[in-house]
Amino acid sequence: MAGVENPRAGRSGGAHARRPVWIRAIVVAVLSTLTYSTVGQSRPTYHCRIIAVNDFWLTMANFGQIGIPFDDPEEDRRDLGIRYVPSLEYPPLSRDEYLGSVEFQFGYLRGLDTMVVPTASWVPDGVITESTRLRGSYGYDPAATADLQFSSVFSDTSFYSALYGFDYATFRTYKPAGLVVRQTAYAWSVPFARRFVIFDYTIRNISDRPIGHAVAGITVNPDIQNRVVWPGWSLEPRSVCGFIGTVPGLVAGAVDTINTAWVADADGDPVHGSWTGESMRAALGFRILRPTGVPLSFNWRGDLYDQWWPGAVIEHRWGPGRAGQPPEGWGWGAEYHTMTNREIDYDQVCSALDFSHAGWNPPSSRRDYNIRLARGGHISFTLSAGPMPTIPPGDSAQFTFALILGRELHNYPGNYIYHLDAFAPQGYLDRLDFSDLRLGARWADWTYDLPGYDTDGDGYRGAAHLLNCVSGRCDSLFYRGDGVADFRTPQPPSPPAFETSSRPGQVTLRWTGEVSETELDPMSGRRDFEGYRIYAGRTPSDDQLSLLASWDAENFDQFVFDTTSERWRQVSHPRTAEQWRVVMHDPDLNPADYSSADPALAYRDSVTDTIRDYYGDIIGIEERERLSCWRREDANRGNVYEDEGTLYTNMIQRIGARDTLIGEEIVTYGIYEATIGNLNPALPMHFAVTAFDYGNYVVSLVPLESSPAINTLYAQPIYSPDVVADSGLRVSVYPNPYRIIYADAHGNPTTYFREGYEGHGVPKFEEWDRRIHFVNLPEKATIRIFSLDGDLIRTINHPDPFLTTYPSAVSWDLVSRNLQAVVSGIYIWRVDSESGTQMGKLVIIK
Repeated sequence: MAGVENPRAGRSGGAHARRPVWIRAIVVAVLSTLTYSTVGQSRPTYHCRIIAVNDFWLTMANFGQIGIPFDDPEEDRRDLGIRYVPSLEYPPLSRDEYLGSVEFQFGYLRGLDTMVVPTASWVPDGVITESTRLRGSYGYDPAATADLQFSSVFSDTSFYSALYGFDYATFRTYKPAGLVVRQTAYAWSVPFARRFVIFDYTIRNISDRPIGHAVAGITVNPDIQNRVVWPGWSLEPRSVCGFIGTVPGLVAGAVDTINTAWVADADGDPVHGSWTGESMRAALGFRILRPTGVPLSFNWRGDLYDQWWPGAVIEHRWGPGRAGQPPEGWGWGAEYHTMTNREIDYDQVCSALDFSHAGWNPPSSRRDYNIRLARGGHISFTLSAGPMPTIPPGDSAQFTFALILGRELHNYPGNYIYHLDAFAPQGYLDRLDFSDLRLGARWADWTYDLPGYDTDGDGYRGAAHLLNCVSGRCDSLFYRGDGVADFRTPQPPSPPAFETSSRPGQVTLRWTGEVSETELDPMSGRRDFEGYRIYAGRTPSDDQLSLLASWDAENFDQFVFDTTSERWRQVSHPRTAEQWRVVMHDPDLNPADYSSADPALAYRDSVTDTIRDYYGDIIGIEERERLSCWRREDANRGNVYEDEGTLYTNMIQRIGARDTLIGEEIVTYGIYEATIGNLNPALPMHFAVTAFDYGNYVVSLVPLESSPAINTLYAQPIYSPDVVADSGLRVSVYPNPYRIIYADAHGNPTTYFREGYEGHGVPKFEEWDRRIHFVNLPEKATIRIFSLDGDLIRTINHPDPFLTTYPSAVSWDLVSRNLQAVVSGIYIWRVDSESGTQMGKLVIIK
């Protein structure tokens, strides 16, 4: 076994490096067995869930750990159709894993002793609970703000907290401090939020002593590899990590702080110079969102192992360190020092470079190791914030971070081979594409604290840039929230409540825009409603509902020609043609006449630009000629629309308008009706109305549409009960005769199940899936079926919880009151209701 080197430069191996990790397993196992047999306390229940609404699948546990599942989330696996448990898999089903584990860390000062709670000392208090903001979904909670929220509670107050926590540096067990932590994971399915999950921790002090100088953070252990190629833990993974502090702002001259740690596979795993399905091209980012205003620390270290498991021993450990700082060492005190050292380490690819002139310790004395580490290695890092203010008894501290996936960091397969020089790594870094990771880090921050949204109602909506100032009017671009957590994404307009009416072969939908068209978008502060869409399907799920029609406002976006880049850029949100005539002070302007991208055909006017700095202060005024063109926002499909030179009447019709007073503003909204015809009366359908907006060009936010599945109504294209009552319609029965096998339109034998009239959505037909339908019923009725001899075969009370398909329809499953399938023959039916009694015959041919 190789000896352990512990150089003074940087952070290096300590006591832990000299002890094989299996020693800890043996000690804990023996202590656990002895203690369990004598004390008799119930063991903690470790529980995992899979977050699967994003572009990646991520497993979280109920004691502050993410990745490396500690139990089998069997129900989630079944729902996803997988036989394994992913740690962080992207894309789903690829077996490309980007994470070993993320461990929640909390440190504090107790007297003169510094302490970091060992991960093993967090003991779960119950299983993970689920909630969602999506109506109709399991776990729906009106208070939820994310499409999926997983919550759990864990603490350091259990007997097992002391048992499982052990410090090898001082050879002592952990003494619980009285901490209870609530962990919540927030995930969304909207396009711009599908690549990050936000984790929020509320740390409550339930002891009778204050907790001072607290620090919170995460330790990330990446293990990036394809599990098909490398089914187990890899001894020599090639991971690289780094830190992004600032990026260019949303406006020229501005700088945004994102403070994001990142980790990725060093080369992206190309095969023969090309990307494949097993290539690990993405990067993971970690950004602390809360607390703010406290020091931030980012510390990484690399390990070199001398042999394979079991008995793996760290031969060499090193990480950057500031000159004058003590070596990292091991133990709770050293971990606390690392979490509070206010050090932002330089990127791993710079491991072989000497930054002594900038105040850093020199590289490791192992030159070969420095080069290997610079080209990727087995690393881990800690990202932390603190110290925080003292936490009095009964009070809480909060810690929030975002886990972000950035797509296609690697876009050049030869970058690692040709440009990662350990002594000149900048060429390699310059060829990495961090754009998606940076955008995700921005959106994670904006989702945590939504810019432009006054959460606490004090009148402050956050910080904003002033743009497009013309004639004293400016657009406000909010780039920072009000400092109060929202955990809320920009949302599409709320879908309208609608009602249906029906008659044979058609269903009519009616609604108003009282809610959808008057809501303010919290980020832009605008009423950004654009239009409605109608969907229909046999099953009320997003992937089964088909688009039938779309209606959107007739409006236009303005683009101006940038003479520097020779490109058109959007400079406004959409307005109607009449609004543009007012804004441009041109009563003859028709935006549709200036839709060409040819500058020679552009609309020309003169404007005065007010030049402002980062803080909004005026630093100059500039007058220039402006070239403009206008493009339609969406398809401009109003009541009548043109498509390839032909005029069409929209299925959706705006049949009226109403005014409402909101504050001091009069807002107009529409009244709508849509009739869907040529429907099969035998097939009930789910209908949905959605609302969508026009997005936000300033922050590259695409138009958002509400989910069809959360706003559906079930309707059958037959007469509705009110029509039946008013018109005195007779009850109708179909199919009559009922045939087990009949000829389709082409003369081929078929069945009702095969044609989709029975057993819809079931994989295999059963006898009780048969149906004979009674329609044109009042809201309440009793249906009795008799044999020709007068024997009662079945009684159905409408509405029936299983057989009623519509308020005016009920079905018979061809099962007798003795739960036996009926035989071929002629039967008598009788319907009794407040409207009277009706009778008839039906035939069954088996």
